[in-house]
Amino acid sequence: MHQSHLGRILTAAPCLLQGQAVFPLYSAGVCVAGNCRSCPCTYRTLLSLRTFISSNSLGSAGFWLLGPGATLGSSYGPTNTRLRCHLGLQTPPSCELVVGGEPQCWSEGHCLLVDDSFLHTVSHKGPSDAGPRVIFSVDLWHPNVAAAERQALDFMFSPDC
Repeated sequence: MHQSHLGRILTAAPCLLQGQAVFPLYSAGVCVAGNCRSCPCTYRTLLSLRTFISSNSLGSAGFWLLGPGATLGSSYGPTNTRLRCHLGLQTPPSCELVVGGEPQCWSEGHCLLVDDSFLHTVSHKGPSDAGPRVIFSVDLWHPNVAAAERQALDFMFSPDC
Protein backbone atom coordinates (compact mmCIF):
# COMPACT_ATOMS: atom_id res chain seq x y z
CA MET A 1 0.00 0.00 0.00
CA HIS A 2 1.33 3.41 -0.92
CA GLN A 3 1.85 5.88 1.92
CA SER A 4 -0.44 8.38 0.11
CA HIS A 5 -3.16 5.72 -0.02
CA LEU A 6 -2.91 5.19 3.75
CA GLY A 7 -3.04 8.98 4.19
CA ARG A 8 -6.31 9.12 2.23
CA ILE A 9 -7.79 6.36 4.40
CA LEU A 10 -6.76 8.16 7.59
CA THR A 11 -8.34 11.35 6.24
CA ALA A 12 -11.49 9.72 4.88
CA ALA A 13 -12.16 7.49 7.88
CA PRO A 14 -14.67 8.87 10.34
CA CYS A 15 -13.45 10.54 13.50
CA LEU A 16 -12.14 8.10 16.05
CA LEU A 17 -15.28 7.27 18.02
CA GLN A 18 -14.43 5.88 21.46
CA GLY A 19 -10.91 5.47 20.13
CA GLN A 20 -11.75 3.44 17.03
CA ALA A 21 -12.92 3.94 13.46
CA VAL A 22 -13.65 1.63 10.53
CA PHE A 23 -13.44 2.38 6.81
CA PRO A 24 -15.34 -0.64 5.44
CA LEU A 25 -15.11 -2.02 1.92
CA TYR A 26 -17.57 -4.78 2.83
CA SER A 27 -19.84 -4.64 5.85
CA ALA A 28 -21.83 -7.73 6.85
CA GLY A 29 -21.57 -9.12 3.31
CA VAL A 30 -22.56 -5.89 1.55
CA CYS A 31 -20.16 -3.92 -0.63
CA VAL A 32 -19.70 -0.28 0.41
CA ALA A 33 -19.38 0.97 -3.17
CA GLY A 34 -18.11 4.49 -2.46
CA ASN A 35 -15.30 3.20 -0.25
CA CYS A 36 -14.39 0.51 -2.79
CA ARG A 37 -14.12 3.20 -5.48
CA SER A 38 -11.75 5.10 -3.17
CA CYS A 39 -9.45 2.05 -2.95
CA PRO A 40 -9.64 0.33 -6.36
CA CYS A 41 -6.41 -1.69 -6.03
CA THR A 42 -7.31 -2.92 -2.55
CA TYR A 43 -10.82 -3.74 -3.77
CA ARG A 44 -9.52 -5.76 -6.73
CA THR A 45 -7.08 -7.61 -4.49
CA LEU A 46 -9.86 -8.36 -2.01
CA LEU A 47 -12.07 -9.86 -4.73
CA SER A 48 -9.19 -12.06 -5.90
CA LEU A 49 -9.07 -13.86 -2.53
CA ARG A 50 -10.82 -17.20 -3.08
CA THR A 51 -11.70 -17.59 0.59
CA PHE A 52 -13.01 -14.04 1.24
CA ILE A 53 -16.49 -14.23 2.78
CA SER A 54 -18.32 -11.76 0.53
CA SER A 55 -21.74 -13.40 0.18
CA ASN A 56 -23.13 -13.46 3.69
CA SER A 57 -23.49 -11.29 6.79
CA LEU A 58 -20.57 -13.05 8.54
CA GLY A 59 -18.07 -11.44 6.16
CA SER A 60 -16.53 -8.00 6.33
CA ALA A 61 -13.39 -6.28 5.12
CA GLY A 62 -11.94 -2.85 5.68
CA PHE A 63 -9.46 -0.60 7.38
CA TRP A 64 -9.66 -0.51 11.18
CA LEU A 65 -8.11 2.30 13.17
CA LEU A 66 -7.51 2.27 16.91
CA GLY A 67 -6.34 5.43 18.64
CA PRO A 68 -3.81 5.72 21.45
CA GLY A 69 -5.27 4.96 24.86
CA ALA A 70 -8.18 2.96 23.42
CA THR A 71 -9.17 -0.51 24.59
CA LEU A 72 -11.91 -2.61 23.02
CA GLY A 73 -13.56 -4.76 25.64
CA SER A 74 -13.61 -8.51 25.62
CA SER A 75 -15.84 -10.08 22.99
CA TYR A 76 -16.46 -13.22 20.97
CA GLY A 77 -16.98 -13.34 17.22
CA PRO A 78 -20.28 -14.81 16.01
CA THR A 79 -18.92 -18.03 14.52
CA ASN A 80 -15.96 -20.37 14.23
CA THR A 81 -16.51 -20.79 10.47
CA ARG A 82 -14.25 -17.84 9.68
CA LEU A 83 -10.77 -16.57 10.36
CA ARG A 84 -9.94 -12.90 10.48
CA CYS A 85 -6.83 -11.86 8.63
CA HIS A 86 -5.25 -8.65 9.95
CA LEU A 87 -2.66 -7.01 7.70
CA GLY A 88 -0.63 -4.55 9.77
CA LEU A 89 -0.30 -1.18 8.04
CA GLN A 90 0.63 1.13 10.89
CA THR A 91 1.41 -0.70 14.10
CA PRO A 92 2.82 1.28 17.03
CA PRO A 93 4.73 -1.02 19.41
CA SER A 94 2.30 -0.63 22.29
CA CYS A 95 -0.65 -2.25 20.51
CA GLU A 96 -1.82 -5.69 21.52
CA LEU A 97 -4.43 -8.27 20.66
CA VAL A 98 -5.14 -10.99 23.23
CA VAL A 99 -7.00 -14.03 21.85
CA GLY A 100 -7.96 -16.86 24.18
CA GLY A 101 -5.55 -15.51 26.78
CA GLU A 102 -2.60 -15.49 24.34
CA PRO A 103 -1.06 -12.09 23.49
CA GLN A 104 -0.55 -11.38 19.79
CA CYS A 105 1.14 -8.41 18.15
CA TRP A 106 0.70 -6.85 14.74
CA SER A 107 3.65 -6.19 12.49
CA GLU A 108 3.66 -3.77 9.58
CA GLY A 109 3.40 -5.56 6.27
CA HIS A 110 2.57 -8.93 7.85
CA CYS A 111 -0.68 -10.84 8.32
CA LEU A 112 -1.98 -12.18 11.59
CA LEU A 113 -4.72 -14.85 11.38
CA VAL A 114 -7.20 -14.77 14.26
CA ASP A 115 -10.06 -17.06 15.20
CA ASP A 116 -12.25 -14.39 16.75
CA SER A 117 -14.72 -16.96 18.09
CA PHE A 118 -12.33 -17.08 21.06
CA LEU A 119 -12.57 -14.35 23.69
CA HIS A 120 -10.41 -11.44 22.53
CA THR A 121 -9.48 -7.88 23.50
CA VAL A 122 -7.62 -5.14 21.66
CA SER A 123 -5.64 -2.28 23.18
CA HIS A 124 -3.39 0.59 22.14
CA LYS A 125 -1.47 1.67 25.23
CA GLY A 126 0.76 4.12 23.39
CA PRO A 127 1.13 7.85 24.04
CA SER A 128 -1.15 10.29 22.23
CA ASP A 129 1.58 11.12 19.71
CA ALA A 130 2.00 7.44 18.71
CA GLY A 131 -0.72 7.73 16.09
CA PRO A 132 -3.43 5.15 15.44
CA ARG A 133 -2.93 1.46 14.87
CA VAL A 134 -4.17 0.76 11.33
CA ILE A 135 -4.89 -2.71 9.98
CA PHE A 136 -6.68 -4.06 6.96
CA SER A 137 -9.02 -6.78 8.21
CA VAL A 138 -10.67 -9.38 5.98
CA ASP A 139 -12.87 -12.31 6.95
CA LEU A 140 -11.88 -15.61 5.35
CA TRP A 141 -13.53 -19.01 5.39
CA HIS A 142 -12.01 -21.35 7.95
CA PRO A 143 -10.18 -24.07 5.99
CA ASN A 144 -12.22 -26.80 7.75
CA VAL A 145 -15.50 -25.48 6.32
CA ALA A 146 -16.39 -27.51 3.22
CA ALA A 147 -17.78 -25.96 0.03
CA ALA A 148 -21.28 -27.38 0.68
CA GLU A 149 -21.24 -25.88 4.18
CA ARG A 150 -20.16 -22.51 2.74
CA GLN A 151 -23.11 -22.56 0.34
CA ALA A 152 -25.51 -23.37 3.17
CA LEU A 153 -24.08 -20.56 5.34
CA ASP A 154 -24.31 -18.12 2.40
CA PHE A 155 -27.99 -19.03 2.07
CA MET A 156 -28.74 -18.91 5.81
CA PHE A 157 -26.88 -15.63 6.43
CA SER A 158 -27.66 -13.85 3.16
CA PRO A 159 -27.43 -10.07 3.66
CA ASP A 160 -30.76 -9.80 1.79
CA CYS A 161 -32.69 -11.47 4.65
